Amino acid sequence: VPIPQVDYLICESTYGGRYHKDGEDASEILLKIIHEACVENPGKLLIPAFSVGRTQALLYELHKLSIAGKLPSIPIYVDSPMAIESTQAHQEMHRFLNDEARALVAQTEDLFSFDELHYVQRIGESKALGDHYKPAIIISASGMLEGGRIQTHLKQQLQNSKATLFFIGYVADGTMGRKLVDGAKSVTIEGRRIEVHAQIRSTDVFSGHADHNGLMHFISSQDPAKLKGLFLTHGDYE
Repeated sequence: VPIPQVDYLICESTYGGRYHKDGEDASEILLKIIHEACVENPGKLLIPAFSVGRTQALLYELHKLSIAGKLPSIPIYVDSPMAIESTQAHQEMHRFLNDEARALVAQTEDLFSFDELHYVQRIGESKALGDHYKPAIIISASGMLEGGRIQTHLKQQLQNSKATLFFIGYVADGTMGRKLVDGAKSVTIEGRRIEVHAQIRSTDVFSGHADHNGLMHFISSQDPAKLKGLFLTHGDYE
């Protein structure tokens, strides 16, 4: 819905000057990565995800794949206390979500629960996920690897050539996540240098940010002759 003419406009610019690369459906990209990481090259698939919003979007897509019978029989672990609480809140408030989500609840009585999904609460359970080498999907925070339980899994899996680290959203410059996306051969976690042998993959299909085309479309709703000022935030200076 175009916004009305305003005097001053504040606009984010996260993907200013950049364009989303993945044009495929989110579930198809997700399924392809799962097959590559857990079936063709059977290992752990680590997915760093923000606890609020991004994790739920990911679980929603996984649930739809499970209903369609496309999801391989692989355990999926959500290892983030905040993500678990946020998931519960989404479930309780499902009446405020979109038509598709409400239809799924009417069909299954639950937005996110399916046979392969497990929630990890205790820190001991979290650390134990790396004790076996069977294929599994681990969803954990933080999304840019700057803290949280994902760092435990990185220490266990980054040196494993059968493991895959899959970024599903924006990764800011200066973060450990950005270093890995850019091809770092090693990273330091809690004072320990860890060599990177895992596969590093990324997609922007789950991003909540518009790309350059989307930003320009949003701003074009305004008449330049009437707009007194435009403020950009949350982006690179260039």
